[in-house]
Amino acid sequence: MKKSIFLALFYLLSNSMFGQDFMSFGDCLDLALKNNLALKSAVVLGEIADNEYKSSYGKLLPSVSATVENKKSWGKEIDPDTNIFANKKTENYSGNVGASYNLFAGFSTINSIKSAKQDVKINKANIQKIENEITIDLAQKYITILYLQEIILSNQEQIRSSEKQLELAVLKFDSGVISESEVFKIKSQKATEELNLLTNQNTLADNLVSLKQLINISLEKEILLLKPNLELYENFEMNENPYSLANKAVQINPSYLMTILKEKKKQTEISISRALLYPSLSVRYSLGSNYTIKDPTVPFKEQLDANLSKGLRFNLSIPIFSQLENSSKIKISKLNYKQSKLETQMEQNRLSKEVLKAITDTKTSIKKSESAAIAFEFSKKSYEADALKFELGKININELNITKMNFNNSQAELIQSKYELLYNNALIKFYLGEPYIL
Repeated sequence: MKKSIFLALFYLLSNSMFGQDFMSFGDCLDLALKNNLALKSAVVLGEIADNEYKSSYGKLLPSVSATVENKKSWGKEIDPDTNIFANKKTENYSGNVGASYNLFAGFSTINSIKSAKQDVKINKANIQKIENEITIDLAQKYITILYLQEIILSNQEQIRSSEKQLELAVLKFDSGVISESEVFKIKSQKATEELNLLTNQNTLADNLVSLKQLINISLEKEILLLKPNLELYENFEMNENPYSLANKAVQINPSYLMTILKEKKKQTEISISRALLYPSLSVRYSLGSNYTIKDPTVPFKEQLDANLSKGLRFNLSIPIFSQLENSSKIKISKLNYKQSKLETQMEQNRLSKEVLKAITDTKTSIKKSESAAIAFEFSKKSYEADALKFELGKININELNITKMNFNNSQAELIQSKYELLYNNALIKFYLGEPYIL
């Protein structure tokens, strides 16, 4: 309790003195989801898919086009009025409006719209998949930083303890109670602890840089991460069937949903490729006229009406032989569908294994945390007793160092097990649909 109060006061003082910002996991996640470039790219691809889906409905509508032409000619040319060659200067204006509509094309239009809609769903699932990956990646870095910060505090306490022992050993050496080698052993132990502290500080700095890059903030910005609740596992139903939990987690995982959607899209593509075997029927309507500048007395409208032409055409195209191209496309689309089903199964297996491992790791972490707590209390009492014995001269430095190393290791294992439990349990909750890991 005293240690927690001290840490809170230390963080508060540091924040006020050095302009550091407190950040919870939710704060970091919001920044990461807002600034991540891969996520922004996925959102843009989603918007493209939305627009392509909306535009695909245009294929159900007729296409309309209009042309206007002005033609001037000299020399021998067909007279548009008489359709006889004439050697004279002519100037002619013509216009045409046409509309075409695809009546039947083997249902390729409907299936293309269906495929475009599936692309929209795939992109939405991909966005959620990237968000999940960012969340898990951030949680790993966040937990690692908290763990290292606590380990560093432990290292500093160990060094302070060694400094006191060194002072006492120097006094004993000066009094002739112990040999100088005993002092060197304490100095060696202290140097090892200082090296561990430096290593952990460097690792902490690297992880802070990685976290800042992930949430895309300035590397110079000082932040302090708020510690989440470390007792999350109390609400986890450890007695529930792990295979049932894994199946539930897989069914709602966006990565798995993506493979399902891709599988359906490949099935639609089979129907699109089969459309190449069907006849296609289209209709075209055209309306046109022309005006020739030769007699100013003939009104413009009168010439247009006199030269007006209308047309209605039906075009039936029947595929007979396409150099095996159509049959090859159908076979390839079927193989792509078969491959997508295999990928769905592989993704289901991968996710099931991942979730089951998280469940097993959580159960292990609970037992490890409980045993580590007991081992820590035992090693702490043993170390305190041996430290007193060393002060009284009843044991030598070798015996004290063994007890101290056991205490240091048990303290590190306790801290590690605590954060492992936090991460593994929260990871399962996230797999089962909770929005935040921590």
